[in-house]
Amino acid sequence: MSVRYGISVIPEARFTARVYQARQMICGQYACWAAEMHPVHLPLMDYFVCPEDKVVAVAAGLHAAVQGFRRYNPRAPLPAWGVAAAEGHIYLDFAVKETFRPAAQWPVNVLRQGVSEQLQLIDGLPPLPEIDPDNPPLRLPLMQYANLPEGVFAAAADFAQAVLRELILPYYTRLGQLVLIRFESEAAGEDWSSGSWAGDLRFQVIDTNALS
Repeated sequence: MSVRYGISVIPEARFTARVYQARQMICGQYACWAAEMHPVHLPLMDYFVCPEDKVVAVAAGLHAAVQGFRRYNPRAPLPAWGVAAAEGHIYLDFAVKETFRPAAQWPVNVLRQGVSEQLQLIDGLPPLPEIDPDNPPLRLPLMQYANLPEGVFAAAADFAQAVLRELILPYYTRLGQLVLIRFESEAAGEDWSSGSWAGDLRFQVIDTNALS
C-alpha cells in the first residue's frame, strides 16, 4: 500500500455543488475518471510523504495556520478565471494574478504561506513538494490524465466550458475549509506524479478547519 497526504482548500458549498455536477458530466461523457477519484478541491500541497507519527502534528499545524489566517481576510473572494486545458488535464484556473494586489497578499497565498511555515516547524517531516513562490498553481481539476486523441481532447475542453455555462457557475468563490487528506493506492507505488493512482485511489478527509 502506498500512502500520501494532501492539503487542500474546499470552496464554499454553493460553488462546490455546481463544480461537482460539472465534473461528473465531463468525466462521464469522455470516460476519464481520474478527477472523480478525488473530492472537489483546490490542492495547496499534493501527495507528500508524512510518517504516521507526524500526522497529528501536521493537523495541529494546520489548525494554527488557520487561526492566524482568520485574522487576515478570509471572506475575500477568489476569482475563477475560466477553463484551461493542457496535456490531458482540464481544470478551473484560480491562479493568482497581480491585477488587483501583489500575489503574496492574496488570501489564498497568505494561507498557503502560513501552512508552509507551520509544517516547517515539525521535526522529522520529509521535504514537502516544491512550489514556485512567484506563481504557485491553484487549479481545480475537472479532468485528469485523459488519454484522448488530440481532437477529442479539444472537444472535451469545449464541452467543459459549455457545461459550466449551462450550470451558471459563479465567477468567484470563497474559501470554505482547509482539509488534510490521506490518499491510498496499490497501483501508484512510489511515483504519484503520473496518475498511476487512478485505478484504485481511495481517500479519507482526516482533519478539517473552517476558514471563516
